[in-house]
This record gives sequence, structure tokens and C-alpha cells, in this order.
Amino acid sequence: MQGGRKKRRQIRGYRSYRVKYGLEAPEHQAYARRLSEDGLFIATNMIVYPVGSRIVMDIDIGGTIYQATGLVRNALKMDARYARLAKPGMGIEFTEARSELKQALAAGA
Repeated sequence: MQGGRKKRRQIRGYRSYRVKYGLEAPEHQAYARRLSEDGLFIATNMIVYPVGSRIVMDIDIGGTIYQATGLVRNALKMDARYARLAKPGMGIEFTEARSELKQALAAGA
């Protein structure tokens, strides 16, 4: 381990998926990228929650909606003029994900 960072346990997929997310209920819409069995990245500059927030999500994979909860592990919000320079959004670690979601991801969804 370099610099105290954990090594990834899963290979991440780089396709985009529609996701609804929120603190109490999935109310905001964005796209999820870099999905793995451990978590995902929600690409957004609109609603970004602070690190440590617990969020609920509905993830649309091929027309099937999967529910999951997770913790915000990193977050970046920036002025829209600079959004092309970095990738604003939130890195989410799953804390609860149904086995069906994990199976879909393991199958390369």
C-alpha cells in the first residue's frame, strides 16, 4: 500500500448507468460510472453530499432497477466553468447491496 490508500479489490467497469440517489430517498438523478462490486462513482456537479454521508440509490442496469446504500468516500464539487478539468461527483462505497446487483456486476453488466 502506498500513501495509506487501500488497493482495489475489484476491477471497475467504465460504462455509464442511470442512478437516482439521495439521503432519505432516491430523489436526484445522475449517471454512475466505474461500477464495481464495492461501489461506484456518481458523476454530478449538482447535488454532492459531504464525505461520510449515507445515501440510498436506485441503479438502472439494462432496464432493471437495483437498490443499494452506501457511504460517500470522496466528493468533489466545483464551479461549472472548471468541470472539464476534473471529474466532479462522489465516490460511493456500498454498505448494503442486494445479491442480485452484485451478481449483475460480476457478470459484467
